[in-house]
Amino acid sequence: MLSRLSTRLRTALAAGLAALLLLGGGAWWLRGHMYDAQLQATDAETRYQAREIARGFTRGQQFAGSDLPPYIILDKDGQLVSLGGPLATQHLTGLLSPPAPPRAPEDWQPASGRITIGPAGPTAAYHYSERTCTAMDSWSMYDRAADTTGPTKPLLGPITVYVPATPFAAEASLRTVDPVLLAGVPAAALLVALVAWATTSRALRPVEAIRAELAEIGEHRLDRRVPVPRSGDEISRMARTTNATLDRLERSAIQQQRFVADASHELRSPIAALRTNLEVSLAHPERTDWPAATQAALTSVERLQQLTEDLLLLTRNTHPATADQLTAVDLSDVLRELADQYRPVLGARLTLRVDAPEAVLVHGSRMPLHRLVRNLLDNAQRHAEEEIVLATRQAGHRCLLEVRDDGPGVPPAEHERIFEPFTRLDEARSRDAGGSGLGLAIAADIATRHGGTLRVAHAPRGARFVLELPAAV
Repeated sequence: MLSRLSTRLRTALAAGLAALLLLGGGAWWLRGHMYDAQLQATDAETRYQAREIARGFTRGQQFAGSDLPPYIILDKDGQLVSLGGPLATQHLTGLLSPPAPPRAPEDWQPASGRITIGPAGPTAAYHYSERTCTAMDSWSMYDRAADTTGPTKPLLGPITVYVPATPFAAEASLRTVDPVLLAGVPAAALLVALVAWATTSRALRPVEAIRAELAEIGEHRLDRRVPVPRSGDEISRMARTTNATLDRLERSAIQQQRFVADASHELRSPIAALRTNLEVSLAHPERTDWPAATQAALTSVERLQQLTEDLLLLTRNTHPATADQLTAVDLSDVLRELADQYRPVLGARLTLRVDAPEAVLVHGSRMPLHRLVRNLLDNAQRHAEEEIVLATRQAGHRCLLEVRDDGPGVPPAEHERIFEPFTRLDEARSRDAGGSGLGLAIAADIATRHGGTLRVAHAPRGARFVLELPAAV
């Protein structure tokens, strides 16, 4: 259910809940700390009052007034000696049987003419107004011996002073702070949630702009781009990546449109020639050289078949180089095989020389590599004047294969474009001599799928195509 909510609402709820838990825990700790601190302060004050009452009583002082807390003084036998303080009777009515008074030290001896005060005694607990409170006690040793001026008084021995330490002050502090915490903690959590909502809304504003722009971009509006925020954060990087993806899509769409147009143009020529021959032959059957007409039709069909195979090879999702089982292929052996096939075709017009003194092994598929070199040979055959050179060698972990001719060469401005489908240079515009314009594109595609590159290198004369593939380990 929570996943259906918007991002900003989920963020606000998460921030508010986290703030509520954190502030609530802090408020609970603060409340307990204040309560404990107030109890400790009350405890210390009660101990001090008990000691002062004990000292004053042993000196014979008379306690009066409302400044003293309720107290009770017991002798060593637990008998009541004195009771005082404001509302003492009401405050001490809940007192249970007090604990036995502490024993006097064994080395205690009566002292004549002076008062000796001992250390504070233990703490005892009793029920007061249905609450567990602390009774602070202090005991003192004193005696009054006979002196030269006054009568002799009996020895009283140790006494115990009880003063109640009530939690009223601590509870009063909680009654003061509880309303503040009960109202402040939820208000602070709500404020955090609102701030998270506003911050998330502001952060997601560029995302909404990007989404709206992407929604407007269609098949025929690939030139539009999403806005890039100036923040330089993750959203800005996402916008730049989106625009880069749109650039690639636009280029791909343009290439696809051009490919379709070029393919249609290439297919139209042999189809038009075939149709013209057939129409003329049918219109004048008595004057038609049927063997020649059939040969012309067969030539057009072969051209259509070759174009269709090349188009399928370029547009196939799984290239034979990746579909076949990869093995170690000797490029030198491939060159020698193709040279033997092409020499009878070239005849005396062109010289085909092979420079492959040793085995050069690459990891790939033999049939696609044959097709690659054959396409390069076809291109060299159309442009060469006297000689074609095939060479291969290994340089470290890379294998190089070169196809050179002594023709007009490739202008530097066309080194990249020549590998695009249906590209023909001005010197090769004739479709009969220039081919379909797919051979070099297919060769570059095969090289790429084998992890290599095909490029046009500088040559003093003619064209020099260099294939670079990783060597078989």
